[in-house]
Amino acid sequence: MIALTGPAGTFWGRLTSAEQAAFAAAATRSRFAAGEVIVGQGEQTKQVYVVLSGHIKVIAGAVAGHGVMLAVCGPGEVLGELSAIDGRPRSATMTAIDAVDVLLLPAVRLEGLCDAHPKIAWSLLEVIARRLRETDQQRAEYGGGSTMQRVVTLLLDLANRLGKLAADGVHIASPFTQQELAETASTSRESMARVLRELREEGVITTGRGHFVIHRMERLRELVR
Repeated sequence: MIALTGPAGTFWGRLTSAEQAAFAAAATRSRFAAGEVIVGQGEQTKQVYVVLSGHIKVIAGAVAGHGVMLAVCGPGEVLGELSAIDGRPRSATMTAIDAVDVLLLPAVRLEGLCDAHPKIAWSLLEVIARRLRETDQQRAEYGGGSTMQRVVTLLLDLANRLGKLAADGVHIASPFTQQELAETASTSRESMARVLRELREEGVITTGRGHFVIHRMERLRELVR
């Protein structure tokens, strides 16, 4: 059996040991290198993925560094469930951020597995419901407010998803291009660069290539209130 303890509330964490064993027995194990595209938007593949280790970024409309950040998924999370259920092409591109180990379940086995273990189906429904709520919240947060507020909201989101606490603040190694971040915040690269410059000058953050450090988290929260 696959031994995995994901964060509370993940798909895998909701399953019992017996349900995990049944899922793993029906699936195969696969590995992807950092930067490797796991699934491309528009592809007709219909597998379900459960992350065992590593992290995957999910981008909609990903073309040459463009696109909107949908999610960063780590251990215990499930991906690809929509195409496995409705048979439609992939709605986003999934790329390994670091070395990724996954369980890969063919869609043809999903229905039988859910019939035998209804909790698996229910856990998938809970994941889908949570993501719909997160999408609605993201649209509300990035669809209004000033450019400053939208960019700050994005930084707080990245800190929550990827941040690591250190003595000098919260460090974020961002796997997203600046264009992807700007499009997620519904702004231009130039406007985003201006906001980041203002935050640097105020001592709220420091930035590097693909890296942010948030020194004054409370100040960021004040800016979006």
